[in-house]
Amino acid sequence: MIKNYLMAFFVLTLHASVTTTVARASDKLAIPAPKHHPNLVSQPNKGVLLIARRGMPDPRFERTVVLLASHDDNGSLGLIINRASQTRLGTLLPELNALDDKGHSVYFGGPVGVNSLKFLVRHNPPPDAALHVMEDLYLSASQSTLESMLQNQKSSQELRVYVGYAGWAPGQLDSELVRKDWHLHKAAIGHVFNTEPGLVWQELIELYDPEGQLVDQKTLGRRLILSMYLGARSR
Repeated sequence: MIKNYLMAFFVLTLHASVTTTVARASDKLAIPAPKHHPNLVSQPNKGVLLIARRGMPDPRFERTVVLLASHDDNGSLGLIINRASQTRLGTLLPELNALDDKGHSVYFGGPVGVNSLKFLVRHNPPPDAALHVMEDLYLSASQSTLESMLQNQKSSQELRVYVGYAGWAPGQLDSELVRKDWHLHKAAIGHVFNTEPGLVWQELIELYDPEGQLVDQKTLGRRLILSMYLGARSR
């Protein structure tokens, strides 16, 4: 279990990191873009990215990219992959400090289970106590497996550690997809281990909802008024 004061410290450093890398759009509404990208996915599944739409109504997932690790009749589980913090693994788990000579940072994986750690690791053969996600990428919550991966000198391009995760009850994610809260995109290893995670959402959202298709509210309002006026005159 992670001590409360350490969790508070983690949240503060996460907030500082996010506010320095994320520029919030204001006074803008999204106009849907054609979705013909070759990596567009029609159904959620493990190894699929959830890209939060512009104007995501749930502030916990605003401008996030979630890697799904499982999706079945029991619900869905994933990790936010683009919210890095300035907290080191050895700060949260001092007993691992001696093993973590790579100085791994801890990421915010989601609002569920924030007193627990999970990690994504690239490894072949499959590590113990791990769930296959895609290719040679696995998800685990086992501290002994984490210790083993650290002893194997896994770099930040092979190992990412997360506090918390994203979870959905049965049918909940499907409802959000019907509401068009998320874009679905085939995940690649490069998305998970991007050296600039704070830019991942912006890069991906441009594929589905380009910035150039945004209009500010004043312009949209003028257009609506003009169309109403022209419509009234044509009657």
